[in-house]
Order: sequence, then C-alpha cells, then structure tokens
Amino acid sequence: MKRTRFILFAATIAFALFSCKSADKSTVTNIKTKIDIPDERQQPLSYFNVYRGNTHTHTIFTWTHGEHRKELIKDLSKPTPFHPDFIAPPGTDWKDDKTINLNPEYYPKLQGLPANHLALAKANGYDFFAITDHTQEPSFQPVSPDNWAWQATLKAVEKYDNDPEFVAISGFEYSRNTNTDGGQGHINVLNAAEYVNADHGQRGPAAPWPEANWSIPKFYGWVKAGPKNHGPGDVVVGFNHPSLNQYGDFGNIDEEIIKRICTFELHTNYNAIRWNAYIRALNKGWKLSPIGVLDHHGYTAILNPAKFPPTLVLAPELTKKAVMTALKERRTYASWIKGTELRYSVNGFIMGSTLDSPDKFNFNIQVKTRPSNPEDRVRKIQIVRNDPEKENDVIIAAEALFEGKDEVNWTPVIEDATARYFLLRVFHEKDIKEDKTYKPHGSTVSAPVWTGR
Repeated sequence: MKRTRFILFAATIAFALFSCKSADKSTVTNIKTKIDIPDERQQPLSYFNVYRGNTHTHTIFTWTHGEHRKELIKDLSKPTPFHPDFIAPPGTDWKDDKTINLNPEYYPKLQGLPANHLALAKANGYDFFAITDHTQEPSFQPVSPDNWAWQATLKAVEKYDNDPEFVAISGFEYSRNTNTDGGQGHINVLNAAEYVNADHGQRGPAAPWPEANWSIPKFYGWVKAGPKNHGPGDVVVGFNHPSLNQYGDFGNIDEEIIKRICTFELHTNYNAIRWNAYIRALNKGWKLSPIGVLDHHGYTAILNPAKFPPTLVLAPELTKKAVMTALKERRTYASWIKGTELRYSVNGFIMGSTLDSPDKFNFNIQVKTRPSNPEDRVRKIQIVRNDPEKENDVIIAAEALFEGKDEVNWTPVIEDATARYFLLRVFHEKDIKEDKTYKPHGSTVSAPVWTGR
C-alpha cells in the first residue's frame, strides 16, 4: 500500500514538473517570438529595397482630354474630334464615351485602356503602376461600384494579382476645381473598392446625380470613415500637384485626416519642384512624404526612357501589400536623378516614422548613385527642420560636403528640443551651377522623420 502511495506521489510530482517545464517553454517561445518580429520601422536599412513605379495615370476613360483628343473638351455639349494620329477602334464615336471598345488589342497608339497602360508599364521596367482616372468624367457616371469603366479598371488590375515582377494598383483622382466649400485641389485615392466624384459642373451644367459636388470637407469625411480596399494592402490617399494655397490653404485639418493623407506630389514629369507648397503643408501639421509622378494622359511618357519611373518607395518585397504599406507609412522619396537609392533612419527608425519626442537624434544616412554616371554623385547633404517663424521655410540643422562618390554614408547626431520634423535634401554633381553655387533644394528629397512634437 505504501509502495502504491509512493508511486502515485512520484507520478504527481513528475507531472507537475513536466507541466511547469512546458509552461516555461511556452512562455519563452512567446517572448522569443516578440523579439524575432520587431516593428518594421526599426528594421535595418538593408531590409528595405527601392521599388520604382508611378501612382498617377490617366487612360481613355478620362474621356474629355488626353493624347487621343485634338484638344480638350471644355463643354460636354461641344465635343472635340479625336487626334488625327489616334487609331480609333471600330464603332467608336468621338462624341460618345459609351462606344469605347473594351478590347485592349484595338489601342496600339497614343492612348488606350487601363490594360494597355499596365502592359506598357511592365514592359518598360516599372515595378508598380496605378490607374487614376478623373471620376468627374462622363465614363464614370452615374457613380457606382458597378460602373462599367470602374469595373474595367478593377479587372485590368486583378490580372496582375499573382505577378511576382509587377504590382498593378486601381485608383481614382478626386478633382475639386472650385474654391467654394473648403477650397480646390486634386487628390488621388489608391487601392479603394469604390470611388466618389467632386464634379461641380466644370464641363457643363452641374451633374444631376446625387454623388456629385463633393466638397473637400465632405471628401475628407469619406476618407476618415475608412474606404474598403480592393485586394491586398492599405488604401492610400495623397495630394496631387499642389500649389501654395490649395485645399483651403491646407486647412480642414484634424488628427484623423492627418493619419489618412500620406503623400505629396513634389514633381510631375520631372518638372519644377513644389518646395514652398510642400514645406507649407508640413509646417501646418500635415504628415506627407514626397513622391514624383507622371500624371500622363497617354502612352508617350511611359515609352520615354527619360521619364523613368518617378515614384520611389522603400519596401521589403515587391508585393501589392508591401508597396501599399510603404506608401501608407510614408517611406518614399523623390529624385530627379535616375537610379538614386536613398535610405536613412533616425534613432533606429526608418524614414517616414514618428518618434517619441526625443531631444537627441542619431542619423544613419545612405545614398547610392549609378557608378557609370559620375555626374550623379552626391556632393552635399542637408538635414533641414521646420522654421517656427516662417510657414514656407525650413532651417538647416546640419550639412556635409562630399567629394563625389557613388556611395555615401553619413551618421550625424543632432540635439534639438523643438523640431517637429527633419528631412534630407541631397545635392548631386548635376546640381552645381557654373558659378559653383548649388541649385536650390537639390535633386533628391526624402520623406521626413517626425519628432512627435
């Protein structure tokens, strides 16, 4: 009997010890899992690849203007003929958008369907590409998720869902062209499952459909409500080709809309930099990262090697989810110099991040340019911060000169208890003028890191 009791007691102790050991092992595993999967913002710079694409494109569904038209249709009751070099598919009437043929094989020249633009972008080396037609166009009326042009756009994008070499993104351009009710301005929405319209009658009488005449505050309300995404990844919203006082002078701002609007088109087709407007928006409290776009209305820009993919993002892999996350997390930069790779972190957090109000900032900056192009090499880098006295200006917090290398690494430390953000301006060999001074603002501009203040 005593032996039996001893065996039972020993078995009980063994089971308890085993259970404790298992529990300990489970606890260690959970802790280890947390350590193994850090915040993506704190990954090393080598974790992020540079992917190149375009986030602003217009197809033939932007019916009233583009390379397919001889001139812009200013009034829908007075259509203008097709361009003489445009090859119109059989049965297409230049007066009637409903006669657009949905077979991409019929559009070999000048302008075509979303499917044509996506195919050309992939063939010409783009990593990702977004379709963003104007939703006030007759092709998108009445506004509906079942609209034929909208559905054609979504289906063209879906064909690339499993493509490991190319990411296609659906989207639209909200175009508010009157200063009434909150100001004017154009805004892109990427990867949404539905669209809205800002038409107020700019191409004729005000539209009768109830979805028309969306003011900017009303549009912001729709954005803050969280539109559903179309496929993997976040919905991303950004300001298009902004001038100095658009969007009600960058007004109608609150914490929620700041979270939702992520990008700022710093240049279009490699034209002039919109520096003052960008800094004004940042200094008013918007959290925006710079991008370049084509904003093209035909094939010409895609086929022109001088118009290399202008939207640059940092992402760990080429998937739709990763690209949309990079845009949403503001991991972008703009550059007029082909092949430039810019990565930097502050206190271990990648560009686009918001810190927890530190007073000391440890920068880790890496810039690479093409070895075959000495004129691309970096000659100067500036770290700038907001100017508390001037809405459209910045203060240089630190700068360094370089003799011109294909790869630059710089690790400055800045102590600052009042800055709201920092960002980089990179000056290349091409930015040095004949008098040895530098072109304003350089040719590569980074996303900020916000301090948390």
